[in-house]
Amino acid sequence: MDIIVSRYFDKFLKEQKIGGGKTDTNFEKFINYICLATKNINNFNLVSTCVGEGCDAGIDGIAIAINNRYVLDISDIAELIDKGMELNVELFFIQAKTSEAFECKEISTFANGVFDLLKPECEIKRVMNDKVKAKYYMIRKLIDNYEYIKSMKCTLLYVTPGKYIEDDNLASTKQKIFDDIKSIEIFEEENIFIEIKDKSFIRKQYESTKVQNYATFELSQKIEIPFMHGVDEAYFAIMPIKEYLKIIVDDAGRIRSGIFELNVRDFAGIEDNRVNQDIVTTINSKDKSYFGLLNNGITIVGKSLSKMQGKYTIKNFYVVNGCQTTNVLSENLSNLSDDMWISVKFVITQDDDIIRNIVKATNSQTEVEEIQLLSMNEYQQELESFFSTYDTYTKLFYERRDGQYRGNPEALPVKRINPELQMKCFASIFLQIPHIASRFSGKLQDENKQIFLTTDNPIMYYTAALLNYHVELAFLNDEIKQAYYKFRYHIQMLIASEVWKNEKQPPRNSRRMQTYCEILISKIENDTDFTKLLQKAQQCIDKVVTNINDTEITKSISIINNLLMYLHIGWTEKEVKAVKYFLGIVGDYLTPFDNMSFDGDLRYNFRKNLTYLQKISIDNAIVYNILENNFFEDIISNINEEQRDSRKNNALKICEEYSRINVQLKAKLKDSKKYTSKK
Repeated sequence: MDIIVSRYFDKFLKEQKIGGGKTDTNFEKFINYICLATKNINNFNLVSTCVGEGCDAGIDGIAIAINNRYVLDISDIAELIDKGMELNVELFFIQAKTSEAFECKEISTFANGVFDLLKPECEIKRVMNDKVKAKYYMIRKLIDNYEYIKSMKCTLLYVTPGKYIEDDNLASTKQKIFDDIKSIEIFEEENIFIEIKDKSFIRKQYESTKVQNYATFELSQKIEIPFMHGVDEAYFAIMPIKEYLKIIVDDAGRIRSGIFELNVRDFAGIEDNRVNQDIVTTINSKDKSYFGLLNNGITIVGKSLSKMQGKYTIKNFYVVNGCQTTNVLSENLSNLSDDMWISVKFVITQDDDIIRNIVKATNSQTEVEEIQLLSMNEYQQELESFFSTYDTYTKLFYERRDGQYRGNPEALPVKRINPELQMKCFASIFLQIPHIASRFSGKLQDENKQIFLTTDNPIMYYTAALLNYHVELAFLNDEIKQAYYKFRYHIQMLIASEVWKNEKQPPRNSRRMQTYCEILISKIENDTDFTKLLQKAQQCIDKVVTNINDTEITKSISIINNLLMYLHIGWTEKEVKAVKYFLGIVGDYLTPFDNMSFDGDLRYNFRKNLTYLQKISIDNAIVYNILENNFFEDIISNINEEQRDSRKNNALKICEEYSRINVQLKAKLKDSKKYTSKK
């Protein structure tokens, strides 16, 4: 392997805290990361992307992006479709090889696996593991709802650390793959990309993961805004449209990732939005030169602005007002002319209070929901400050604005937590609603009144984030099978519940909450303890979940109740029913022994009735396990049916044992009611 690639690979493993495992598997994670985390697409998740674990159809990584956001679950897609949203879809398929060779056979095998994922289920030729199957059904969901798709792109990436030199055979292989995908008639010709990448690509992609959000442009017509406390510099500017696009569009022609994170409204599309339709009309009219007069303009905030060789470079910036205009412009590039211009306000400041006030002010013309301004509220700032100063345990980074830690070598992606993810893991362990956390983020908004309360002790959010971090690391290091990844929030709930089983949750704003949280923190920061907790959580899922491949099982509250019941009581729902049935019939089987326990009544056949009792007890695993060791064997060996005292004493022993069992079973049944009755 190339020495630089090898060094970057080692750095990646250390950065992501990936230890052990096979080199090939870890290299796949490395390639998946550098290929996809560097895209200007939000919500990247490495664990969800990696599918190479045998029966993988020759594919190591699969990612699905919709409207510039990676989707992790079929329910995410279902919710977008239910909303009737216009979908811009991107499918990414990755194959990584540690070998430096570029072999047509291997590339074709990879491509054939991709073909299978694009075909109807009846035409699939390959055996697929659970992770590949999950991706297949997500793709199928999209294809089955093709009427909602505005555009759909397909990218195949075959990556090795060798040096790529294309020959006729490789060119022919690429063309055949292209033609085969085109023949499926899902993608437009211009939306199919077959890319074979080598060591120079790997180097460049890894290096790009360290680059901050920045753009370089010309700024000739500007007016400097007078000095204001906390503002480093500010300008009113008139910019040619095409110069403005240099700021918001990257070299690949894609809108830069995260630049609209502080803009309270997502892009509303064109077809169903009158204002955006009007913008398109202006762009396509003979009066397009008046565009700047008809548009309200753009507001950009950034952390730094420098000038060199007549050009300006802005870093760590966001478009806080102008999302609709910018997206419409980017979708109509071919219709833009050189005489079109736009007004842009630049504000450079390190003060987040000023940024927040600008965001609120520039979006005050239209009513917006508070959830849309979540990242800018004061409590979010408090959490960010708490995380940045709280270094007693593993240091985590609260990324309330997407990309704010990009370029910070200490703030590894796995250590960052944004408000959306924070809501999910907090809801899982403190509210015990992982079934809602498992859904698309919009489902949690109904629970938002219970999350991010201004009186909450920040340690609660750090604790939830820390547990999420350790669970993610466990999956990343293959300490738990990938099939359980859909249950990651349930696992977090189970771990917290197990640690806190003898603790009463104190008031959320109390000092005692610190101690309460540290009990959990100390357990999950200890490798041995955490491994045991992880195993117990997995055991609960194994016992309760009958079909781990059921895509909808994680969304049910019944599964929550059953998991918690098994964790605390050791019984499944099926076993509860079995115990109830046993208690309902056992009295009849004990009647002969009740009578014999008084005077050794001769009317009953002791051994025959003992056989009946033994059978119903053995048939119920719960009952059989709590019987005294060798109970029936001892009775059988000790009984002398011819002697009254023997019958009496052994019958008494049976009645006493089953009286003990009855008390124990009824006590647990009483405990189970708080789970079986929970809605």
